[in-house]
Amino acid sequence: MMILPTHAAVAQNPAEIEVARGYFLKGDYERCLEACLRAKPNEKNFAAFGAMEIRVLLQTGKITEALKRSSILWRSSPDNPELALVLAQAHKANGQSVRADAMMARALAADPATPIAGESNNVVAYGELQNANGMDAKSVLTLYFEPAKKADPAGRAAYLAIGRLALECHDRQLAAENFSEGLKHFPGDSEFLLGLNQAGLALPKDLQKPDENILTYLDLALRANPKSTDALLYKADQLAGKKNYKEAKSVLDQIFAINSEHPEAWAKVAAIALLEEDASRASAALTNARKFWRNNPAVSETVGLTLAAHYRFEEALKFLRQASLEDPQSAAIRLELGSNQLRFGQIEEGWKNVEFAHEADPYNVAAFNLITLRDKIQDYPVLDKDGVRLRMSPEDMAVFGKRALETAVLAKKTLTEKYKVSLSQSVMVEMLPRQEDFAIRTFGLPGGESFLGVCFGPLITMTSPRGRLGRANWEAVLWHEMAHTITLDATRHRIPRWLSEGISVHEERQAQTGWGQGMTAEYRERFLSGKMPAILNLDESFAGPDILFGYYHASLVAEFLIERFGITSLNAFLGDLSAGKPFDQALAARTLPLAELDAEFAAYAKKTAAAYGPDLDWSPLSDEEYLSYRKDPAAWVSAHPKRYASAMMWISKLSEEKNWKQAKSELEKIIIAEPNNREPYNP
Repeated sequence: MMILPTHAAVAQNPAEIEVARGYFLKGDYERCLEACLRAKPNEKNFAAFGAMEIRVLLQTGKITEALKRSSILWRSSPDNPELALVLAQAHKANGQSVRADAMMARALAADPATPIAGESNNVVAYGELQNANGMDAKSVLTLYFEPAKKADPAGRAAYLAIGRLALECHDRQLAAENFSEGLKHFPGDSEFLLGLNQAGLALPKDLQKPDENILTYLDLALRANPKSTDALLYKADQLAGKKNYKEAKSVLDQIFAINSEHPEAWAKVAAIALLEEDASRASAALTNARKFWRNNPAVSETVGLTLAAHYRFEEALKFLRQASLEDPQSAAIRLELGSNQLRFGQIEEGWKNVEFAHEADPYNVAAFNLITLRDKIQDYPVLDKDGVRLRMSPEDMAVFGKRALETAVLAKKTLTEKYKVSLSQSVMVEMLPRQEDFAIRTFGLPGGESFLGVCFGPLITMTSPRGRLGRANWEAVLWHEMAHTITLDATRHRIPRWLSEGISVHEERQAQTGWGQGMTAEYRERFLSGKMPAILNLDESFAGPDILFGYYHASLVAEFLIERFGITSLNAFLGDLSAGKPFDQALAARTLPLAELDAEFAAYAKKTAAAYGPDLDWSPLSDEEYLSYRKDPAAWVSAHPKRYASAMMWISKLSEEKNWKQAKSELEKIIIAEPNNREPYNP
C-alpha cells in the first residue's frame, strides 16, 4: 500500500476539497486558493489541497511562488502521487527538470494504492506519473486508469485522465466516451466540456443557443469557466487556424490577463507573429515563453504545430526538431515531427520518427495507422520522370500509371514555366486505391471524405479512380494539385489558401475545357448582387458552408489579376510573398490600392456573371408558377421559352416519353443560349 505521512491524519469532510475544486473549475481562483490555504498538515486531504494550491498558482502565473510552496509541500507528503505530479509540474515550469524527475521517482517508488469508491485520485495520479516516466498508454490504461474507473465510477479523475490520454493517442472515440460519461456525473464541468470539443463532437442542436453564442462544447466550457486558460488557448488555436489572427490575439490577451507568464500562449503569439512576417515580435514572444524554462518542449512544439497547420513546413520542422531534442522520449512530438516530414518530402527520416513513436506507444492510433499503411504501400511500384515520382498500386499502375505520370509531368512543365519556378526537389505523387489509405497518408486518421487530393508542396496525395468512382476527373485533380505545388514553392508556402486554390482552379480551366469550376446561376446571382467578401477576406469562404463558392470566387480573382495586370506582375507578387512582404502591401504594390482593386474586381465579376446565359431567366419557379407549369407543361414552356428551370423539366418529360427528337431540339436551344453550362442539372 502507499506510504502515508507519519503524523496521524485528522478526519475532514471530503466535500471541502470538492468545494475548492468547484471554485477552480469555475475560474474563481482566489476563493480556491483561500480554501486550500485553510487546510492543515494533519488533515487527510492536505496533499490534495496542496496539489490544488499549486495548480492555482501555476494557472495564475505565480511561477516562482509555486516553486517555493512546492518545496514546502513536498516535505509533508513526498510519496503522494497526486501531489508529486503537480509539484513536478511546478519545478519543470521553473526549469528544474532534474528535481521534478526526482520527485516523480520518489512517488513511483511507493506501491500504488488500491482504488476504492471515493478514493481513486491517487491511483489515477500514479498512472499519470508512470505515463510521464515512459510507460506506454495501453499499460497505463489497463493497470491504473480502468481499475480506478471501475472501483470508483462516481469519481472524476479517471474519466478525465482516460479522455486526455486517448486524445494524446488520437483515439477520439474513447476520449469522447469518457468525457461524456464524466459529464453525466459532473454536469457543467468545464474540463469535460472542453474535452468533448477537442474530441470532435458537435454540440446537439437542442443545446445550441445562437442568441447567446453557444454553438459548440467549447462555448459551453468557456461559459462554465471564462478563465480556463486551456479552453482559451484552444479557442485561440482554432481562430489562428482560420487565419483570424486579430481575434486569436484578442483571446490570447484574455489568457495573459489571467496568467501573464503562460508559456504556450506566448508560443502561440510567436507563431502568429511568424505567420504575419513579424520576426521581431516573434523573438520577443519566444523570450517570454522561455522566461522560466528555457528548454520547454511545449513552446517549440506549439510553434511548430501552428506553422505546420499553415503549411509552413520548413520553419515548422525546425521547431519540431528542437522540441524533440528538448524531450527526446516524447512519442507525441516524434509523431508530429515524422508526420510533417512525410508531408514535406523527407520520407526516410519521417518514417523513422513515426516508427519511433509507434514503438514507444503502440496504442497511438495515428502512429499505428501510418506504420500499417507504410507496410502496405512500401512495395507499390514507383515511376520516375523529369522531377516527378509516382507511386500507385500495381493494379492501377498497369491500367493508367503511364498516363498519370505523363499528366503530372506535363502539368509540372507547363506551370513551372508559366510561374517561373525551379523546384528544388522531385514531386512525389501518391495515388492510393482506397479512401481510407488516402486519409491516413494525408491526415494520419480515417476521414476526409470531402477531399479528392491534397498538396503539401513536394508531396501530393490522391485517391485513385477506383477509390472514388464517378466523383471527379482524376486528371483535373492532379493538375489542380500540381498547381498548388508550384504556388507553394514560389512563395515559400506563404501564399494564402484562397489564392492558391484560386490559381489551381484557374489553371484547371486553362488546361482543359470542362475542367475546374465554372459560373453557375447561383454564383451569377451572387456576383450580380455583390454578395461576396472583399478580396482580403476571401479565406473566410473556405471555413464554412460557402467553400464551393469560395473556390470559384478565388479562381475568378486569379483570372482577373492575370488578365488585368499580367502574369509577370502576378509572379512578382508571389516573389514578394516569398520574401516575407505582408500580403496586403505586396498586393497593393503590384496592382492597385485595395479599395480600387476590390471595385475593379467587382465590376469584372459582374460583367463575367452577366455574360453567363444572358438571354436566359435562371430564377427557380415559385410555388404558384410550378403549379401552373404542372397544369400544361408545353403551354408554360411555350409562354416562357427563356425560363431555364421549366425548360429542363420539360426536356426531362420529353425524354421520359422517349420523344427524343423534340428533346434534342429543346436541348440544342439551351446549349446555344449558354455553351458553358455548369448547372448541376444541365443539357
